[in-house]
Amino acid sequence: MAVTATTLRSAPGRSRPSGLRRWAALIALAAACATLTLADDFLQQMTSPHNLSRLELPWALALFGMHLCLWLGGRRWPANLLLAAFALMQLLQLCHIAAMGRPLTPVDLAMIPRETPDIAEAAWAGARTHWPTLLTGALPYAALFALYNLGLPRWPLPRAPLALLVLAFALATKPYKAGQRAMPQYMPAPARSSLHNSINTFSFYAANLLGKPVHSYNLQYQPYRVARTPPPASAVPQNLWLVIFDSTRSDHWGVAGYARDTTPTLSRWVAQGQARWHHGIAGATATSASLALLINGVREPGNLAQQRSYRTNLMRLAKAAGYRTHWLSTQSPNLLNELDVASIDVVRTRDSDLKRVIAVRDDAILDMARRVAPDTRNFVVIMVRTAHLPYEKNYAHHGQRYARWPTAPTLPFHTRQRNAYDNAILYQDALIAQLYQRFEALPGKGLFVVTSDHGQMLGENGVWGHNVLTPQVAQVPVLVRARGLRDHLPPGNGGWISHYGLGRALMAQLGYRIDNPNIESGVDYLQGSNLYTDNPFREVGVRDGRLRLGEMYSLSELDADLSRYALRPSGQAPNVRASE
Repeated sequence: MAVTATTLRSAPGRSRPSGLRRWAALIALAAACATLTLADDFLQQMTSPHNLSRLELPWALALFGMHLCLWLGGRRWPANLLLAAFALMQLLQLCHIAAMGRPLTPVDLAMIPRETPDIAEAAWAGARTHWPTLLTGALPYAALFALYNLGLPRWPLPRAPLALLVLAFALATKPYKAGQRAMPQYMPAPARSSLHNSINTFSFYAANLLGKPVHSYNLQYQPYRVARTPPPASAVPQNLWLVIFDSTRSDHWGVAGYARDTTPTLSRWVAQGQARWHHGIAGATATSASLALLINGVREPGNLAQQRSYRTNLMRLAKAAGYRTHWLSTQSPNLLNELDVASIDVVRTRDSDLKRVIAVRDDAILDMARRVAPDTRNFVVIMVRTAHLPYEKNYAHHGQRYARWPTAPTLPFHTRQRNAYDNAILYQDALIAQLYQRFEALPGKGLFVVTSDHGQMLGENGVWGHNVLTPQVAQVPVLVRARGLRDHLPPGNGGWISHYGLGRALMAQLGYRIDNPNIESGVDYLQGSNLYTDNPFREVGVRDGRLRLGEMYSLSELDADLSRYALRPSGQAPNVRASE
């Protein structure tokens, strides 16, 4: 930076740099500062395996714009204030990543005041191991403080004080939006820049949790036991794909008996004996919670220890079994929180394919799927929207192709929404067919499984959406199509299988037997949207072919009196009742 300083410094008898050179220097300084702001992640990756951040161009450009505004503003105090805030956030974030192996969440942040003695003791015990983390954060921020405090008063750069107001407004939108949204949208994404995660975490904390008592419930269950049971060669799939659609309830699938023909492709597959379908039971009411339970194979409410151990994580088990693992999604990367990103070889999300996703929405998943290599064993998890609100937006880029049922503004709201939802399911059916074509192009034996993260309320009792514990949200479809092998899912059509049962079946297909000492025969759970605090849940069972939900409880009640939920003798009926 000495050359730049010499170039820019005014001296007696020397003319000021031209306007073009001043703007070039400004851009160079903003780029250098953005690089330094990103550097802490890459420095930590040299000393810790837990930092999984990857460079994302949109975030790098956002940081460039931020530093451009700071240099244009021409004042040291805003720069120092913002850098100090970032440095403090990153001190906590990077230390948490090093010690805990995962990014800081809003709940973790809220727990700091009540757990300060334990945190201090753990920090002291781990200081010898994790001390390089302090340098990974200190070095880039020391360089940033030096640049701004030496450069702003001395270098004749372009000035536009209004830029500071623009920056202040942009930064203020984060906590403002956080106050209007649910926590899952502000959970960290392990592959995202740690500063990006920090801004989201601190924004949600400031808007929703500051000054409020928060308790995280990690209840004591017996750990699951995992045994490797390599299957015979005839039962080993070369490719295993798990396709997860958003907000899809099975009673709106034509193949499951719905009056409208929303699934012509799937219905033909089942009629010809090429595939089977089941009623599925979701683990939770929100995408991030449902995925964490499904991919980690966890059943019990509040069993965070099992969830975060990743011992029954599908990605980790597949990788250990010799598969190349893929996460392909047209949704945000924050869904990867709690999914063991370190075990995922290929990650493609909305952020990595932003231009394509904006242009063709869920159709972008077809391009991602096309890149799955044919010469390796592949375990692929695909996550797309299709039936998520707003329904019409998911298929609108196809014009009238999937608009089979009318959605004119003159129709009643209830009719219009249900029709749009069914149109989205029709589009989903076509997308499944196209994904299967990609799957079919790969060699060897294979297993193609389709489900949803959770169902959807479509105006029942005046409720829309999915963050409620109702049968409509619990019930999701499951479809399986095997090629050249016998799968481990239930035979026949129309049976019931929970997400927990689906996860166990996929683990068996990979060659693992899972022994859960906490199992209760005939009982599963539908949990609320936030697994990390006092989450509500209901027992779920099937009686006379119908889904039954028990009374609603919360983790605080379960924590206070675990005995009332003690394990029942095998085969005893759960305490469930017919729900509305």
